[in-house]
Amino acid sequence: MADYKLFGDVVVFDATYCSNKYKKPLVVFSGSNHHKQTAIFGFALLEDEEVHTYRWVLLNLVDVMDNKKPSVVVTDGDKAMRAAIADVLPSARHWLCGWHFEKNCVFWATTYLWGTFCAGYRTTSRCEGINAFIKGFLKSTNSLLELVHSLDRVVKDYRNNEVTAQFYSTYYTPVFITGLDKIELFASKIYTRSFFKEVRKQIKEVGSLLSMGKDTISTTSVYKFLTMGNRRSVRRVLYDLTEFKIECDCHMWSSESIPYIHIFCVMKYEGLDEIPSSLILRQWCKDAKEWTPKETEG
Repeated sequence: MADYKLFGDVVVFDATYCSNKYKKPLVVFSGSNHHKQTAIFGFALLEDEEVHTYRWVLLNLVDVMDNKKPSVVVTDGDKAMRAAIADVLPSARHWLCGWHFEKNCVFWATTYLWGTFCAGYRTTSRCEGINAFIKGFLKSTNSLLELVHSLDRVVKDYRNNEVTAQFYSTYYTPVFITGLDKIELFASKIYTRSFFKEVRKQIKEVGSLLSMGKDTISTTSVYKFLTMGNRRSVRRVLYDLTEFKIECDCHMWSSESIPYIHIFCVMKYEGLDEIPSSLILRQWCKDAKEWTPKETEG
């Protein structure tokens, strides 16, 4: 429940079949934790795959999780799931898993959710990984009690992975390689190891941008950048000095919640050593689980 409160904005709703004695679909609810690892929120053994059954499961999930509803739900495209989601979670964006599409349809899916936080989910590879892992624990002769014990072992294994990742994040000391040491140091202190590596890639690429100058209106500066090798695409970045906010028209922050190259370039020109708080998502921080429920609201 604690994991869901922190990381349940994006939920994968998937079913694995015939992996138990009763030959019933086993639903897995999962998401991504602050180490970009799979976090399991819950399981449900169903009688069938009818709309009313999936609806009952979703209603109980929301009830158990103190009425917290996900912003995005990822599924494999099952029609009954889709209908239940539309009924119980009408405000949630429903994302069909990328591997079900050909290349042009993946592009459509990406466009459809452009600007929507997805916690790094682009395909069902994580779902498939969970299913394969679960099947390794389950046997066709399992009783219900044995099934519950097996699923508990699955959850413990995933949590053990998180503990290990947290240890390495806490004691990880990076070698600075970007040339923007102060920004890189700040990022290494707040982000988990896995997310810091993604952030560092963006910082490292700052040198590939060409500045096209800036315009200043009152306390807001508008920077223009071109990427070397692609001079047709101009990116505009707004920096509000009074509110300490940086926004880029690439909108990658909205989708991935990672400060992208253009934002770090503005930080370089403005002499900033710290990432603005408005661009730090708590979900990717080392101490994500140390915030109180009140602090995690909003």
